[in-house]
Amino acid sequence: MPPTIEKPGFSAPSSSWDEYIRYRPAYPPSFWNRIYNYHSSHLGQFGVAHDVGAGAGIASQDLARNFEKVIVSDPNDNYTTIASVRLITQSGYPKEKFTFMQERGEESSVESATVDLLVVCEAIHWMEIDVVMKEFARQVKPGGTLAISHYGRPVMVDNVAAQGVWDRMFDVWGERNFYRDEVHTRTIRNGVTGLDVIPFSMDHWEEGVRRVWINTRGKDDAFSMSVKHTDPFPSRVGEGDVREWIEDDGDWVDEKDVQWLKGLFASFIPTIPEDEIKELWDEMEDVVGKGKKVRFAWPIVQLIARRRQ
Repeated sequence: MPPTIEKPGFSAPSSSWDEYIRYRPAYPPSFWNRIYNYHSSHLGQFGVAHDVGAGAGIASQDLARNFEKVIVSDPNDNYTTIASVRLITQSGYPKEKFTFMQERGEESSVESATVDLLVVCEAIHWMEIDVVMKEFARQVKPGGTLAISHYGRPVMVDNVAAQGVWDRMFDVWGERNFYRDEVHTRTIRNGVTGLDVIPFSMDHWEEGVRRVWINTRGKDDAFSMSVKHTDPFPSRVGEGDVREWIEDDGDWVDEKDVQWLKGLFASFIPTIPEDEIKELWDEMEDVVGKGKKVRFAWPIVQLIARRRQ
């Protein structure tokens, strides 16, 4: 009998959306305001939004408050079902507001030039960049908006010792996953660039694409998951792209204890069992202090672009 091969990333049966939602950062109002203000200032309409790689529909929930219709798509089994339950049954939105599609971002059945705002939140690093960017350009209406975002692992604030232990934990995670297979290697290499790997063709997108780096401390490697195991793809930032830096954004800062950090670390798929790095967790407890909390900041990048008329 051939060995069982676990599906990649969050399609793996070991992944849990309840745990993901509990431990990952929520998208704050400032995140959405940056997108909506851009969209409005460029005369974008609020008719149809598409949440690509939607997972459990985390981003779709905010889109539903602002758009008449929301397309919720994800390639993984049951994810759109989970999103439907969260959005309709739990949140109370009318089912007529949504269209749920189980399909890859690279091969969408959405009709051409029908989407006012297309968002990809914490998902594009799993995709084939060149293919999916052409697909996004096909879907977005002339004058419409594309907004792509990605956050890395959080960085400890004012606790060098805790950061050192955290780095070593993610070196273990990186060693396990960076060399695991072609999909995981590509995914990690995409993510660590801070989305600089994503090109915006001037054939499709207007000049002046916004690349907003938040809480990156001026570091080019702010999105590296592992200190030891990283090999970013070359930058494809366009000459006309506009870089912006925002530091000390409190919307992406939090303070938690070590037990919570264990849950967060386990949300990075595939999971490293706690007992495999028990000595590191014991060390983290020592440097943070038993029962005490450590402050950390999430680095995040937002890309926002307007479709050519």
